[in-house]
Amino acid sequence: MFKKVSLKVKISLIILVPLITMTAISNIVNIVYVQNISSKLSYKILEETAKREGSKLTAVLKEDFYSLKAIKYTIENMYSSGIADRRAYERLIDDFLNIMPQTVAGMMIIFEPNILGNDADYINTYPLTRGQQAYYISRTSDNKIISKTVSMQDLNGDYYRETIMKSSEYLTGVYNFDVGNNNMVKMYTWAIPIIYRNKVIGVITADVKLETLNETMKSISPFENSEGLLYDHNGNFLYDSGSDNNLTKNMYDVYPQYKAHQVFENASKGNISYFSDYTEYYKGKATYLFIPVEVIDGKYWILELMAANSSIFRESNMIRNIMIIIFLLIITISSIMIPYIIKRKVTSIIGYLARDISRIYKGDISFKISKKFLSMNDEWGEIANGLENTLSSLNKVVTVVKNSAENVSIAANQVLIGNNDLSQRTDSQASSLEETAASMNEMASAIKESAEGVSQSTSMVSEAKEYLSKAGIIVEDSVNKMNDVYESSTKIIDITKLIEDIAFQTNILALNASVEAARAGDQGKGFAVVASEVRNLAQNTQESVKNITALITDSTDKIHLAAKSVQESKEIFDDISAKMDSASNIMERINIAAQEQQKGIEQVNTAINNMDSSVQKNASLVEEATAASQSLLNESNELINTIEYFQLRK
Repeated sequence: MFKKVSLKVKISLIILVPLITMTAISNIVNIVYVQNISSKLSYKILEETAKREGSKLTAVLKEDFYSLKAIKYTIENMYSSGIADRRAYERLIDDFLNIMPQTVAGMMIIFEPNILGNDADYINTYPLTRGQQAYYISRTSDNKIISKTVSMQDLNGDYYRETIMKSSEYLTGVYNFDVGNNNMVKMYTWAIPIIYRNKVIGVITADVKLETLNETMKSISPFENSEGLLYDHNGNFLYDSGSDNNLTKNMYDVYPQYKAHQVFENASKGNISYFSDYTEYYKGKATYLFIPVEVIDGKYWILELMAANSSIFRESNMIRNIMIIIFLLIITISSIMIPYIIKRKVTSIIGYLARDISRIYKGDISFKISKKFLSMNDEWGEIANGLENTLSSLNKVVTVVKNSAENVSIAANQVLIGNNDLSQRTDSQASSLEETAASMNEMASAIKESAEGVSQSTSMVSEAKEYLSKAGIIVEDSVNKMNDVYESSTKIIDITKLIEDIAFQTNILALNASVEAARAGDQGKGFAVVASEVRNLAQNTQESVKNITALITDSTDKIHLAAKSVQESKEIFDDISAKMDSASNIMERINIAAQEQQKGIEQVNTAINNMDSSVQKNASLVEEATAASQSLLNESNELINTIEYFQLRK
């Protein structure tokens, strides 16, 4: 068995556990939120610093580039003005190198073949390039200006070939160059095309010492433990504060872990990338940020900022530690103060109230609450007054309930007697309704069969009407055709009349021919024979036409009589059709009336069934009410016995 835990401990735990939990959650949320904000802010500072330093770096880089562009425009203007003196261009390069910064180690101008006169005329001056002008000057380690002979191998360099091919500026990678006396200096070269009328006629270059960028790179340090590194567009080191030995080496060769983050690939597309990783340099985690610095269109150098996470998150870690200390102080003070306050203000008073409530539990509601508690001006006073009011109300309620229970017992007994009588009458009514419902079902079935018969008769009349209409159409068509035949026979009579007239005329003509033949004597005998034959033929034709006319006249009379008979048949069919329409309308009205009667009977039947169902339910409800009345009577008697448990005030 567990030992009994005091209310003071329980309440203290109830208050402390949520308090500690909420405070812990709040602190955790605040710490995480602050660290996230600090991280984002730190990354933002890194990124903005890198962008700002990248802009500075671009300005330093582009200073020599813009100076070289100014020379390019001067050369183009000279060429467009018709200046073809090669020495004039070489003197121009000499003058510009003298005014260029000391970090520019050399300059070169190369014209395409035969741009400035015929190269064959200058073979002695430029023997290594077969007369093509290619002039290079440089500064020595002691700042002297010297010229250098350019070979065909120099003309095959990428600074010349790429610039000519793409007709655009070109920036080389870092390389070692001897400025004199075996003094090797790391440099990079700017190359700009010389253009005349949209055609590249030459290239001008400037060799810049890599040390130009050192001062700018050394100034990059946004945090205490941070530094900047620089790579060219090929991913080779341009600046590394940790070691000069890495210069011109590829970043992936020196730091293979960069490859997993696709640093060079992202920067080559102009995208920023960053990640955190452990480094021996700071003996802990560091954040690496890579910013692309666009030196010319489509080519990016890469500026890397590396900062120790301990420096980046120093402020957020300090805030986190302070919040943890505050949390522990709150928990310690709360653990001491809350139990003490609960004991003074809660548990001691609850003990007194518990004793009074125990008396109520035992059925004693005749006592009154102590005036000491009733006089308190806080929530405990409200509870004490509420308990006193509860006791007063309980006395009143229990008294009323006791009297009501006795009255309910009497009323429940009377309701029980009434319900028994109602139950008997409801059962009788339910039986009568059940018999009525059965009779209505039989009547509904008979009316339904009658309605179906009327519906079938209506359908048959409708079908007969349709067939009669079709027969009337056929008779009407026959009348029309008989009239057409009658008209045709009339036309045939006219034609036979015409033939008869022709035969008559032919007979007269044959008679006249015979007379003329007789007058002609022997010369007309042959014609007389023909005329005699024609006359015979005309007479035969005339006789035949008369016979045909008599037959056609007889047929026409008979056709006319048949047409009258068919017309009379059509009139008879029309009369029958009209009567069938009347019969169909009458049958339709009978059918509608039968259906309405059927629906009415069905509704009456449904209503009776519903009444039957309702009466059955009423019977069930009456039985339930009877049972409830009996139960109410029992409960009221039990309530009276229960009320006797309380001791009431006198």
